[in-house]
Amino acid sequence: MKIIGYPSRMLAKFCPEEFNIRKNGNTVRFGTLYDYRTHEDEKLRDAGEGTFDYRLEFPELTKVSQEWLAAFDVEAGASLQADEIHLNDGDIFIKNISLSGSSHNCWIYCLSKNTDSAGNVSDTHQDKWLLPLDKLEGFASYLAAILWDDVSFEDLPGQIVGRFSLQDIQRRLSIGIEIGDVNYSSRSVVISSEEQLPIPDISRLRDSVAFIKPKLFAQEEEVRIAFWLLLDNKKISIVNKPKIVSLRAIDKII
Repeated sequence: MKIIGYPSRMLAKFCPEEFNIRKNGNTVRFGTLYDYRTHEDEKLRDAGEGTFDYRLEFPELTKVSQEWLAAFDVEAGASLQADEIHLNDGDIFIKNISLSGSSHNCWIYCLSKNTDSAGNVSDTHQDKWLLPLDKLEGFASYLAAILWDDVSFEDLPGQIVGRFSLQDIQRRLSIGIEIGDVNYSSRSVVISSEEQLPIPDISRLRDSVAFIKPKLFAQEEEVRIAFWLLLDNKKISIVNKPKIVSLRAIDKII
């Protein structure tokens, strides 16, 4: 038992009144990474949401390992510009390569560490409700449960639906949760040697793309919950369609 108790830090969910779940709202809107690229509100729009850009700029033609080069895995919408890359007896030599693409699309739910003002988010949404930080994980798990209950085959990419049977997909599909502070920094990384960014660091960087935004959004102080669809525990892209989901299962019946 604690002799002195300290209140938990609060997070703010700035939202339209209909999505204030502490008032009369009973629905939650889950946006998607790709949805925010073309969001109707220009203050909330981020054309590069979920994208990244690697630039390999070596001082001269340099031999690199195939495993290292293969680690720069791009999942969707990739573009590659190779100014200087050569193959010689199975060895790969590079000087300049630009690789850009997207992370998997997922649903996201966003809160702010600033309960008074969150830049464009609070400018756009006049209502808000507060969540204690120590309740965040439990809240995210609850959201994942109601979102999972609402997942349908219309949310799956065509290449998945076309390759596997209904029963196979149901057996192998699951939902994953990732919670983290948004990192306000550049989405471009310039690499001048293989040693500068080892394979484990490339993997970590690739997996963090959904939590990187430009510095111009820094006032939002966003804490983001990402909900991924997983097939055999590997991320797949959802169809780019936000969801509005009821918090109470009974509402689906009555």
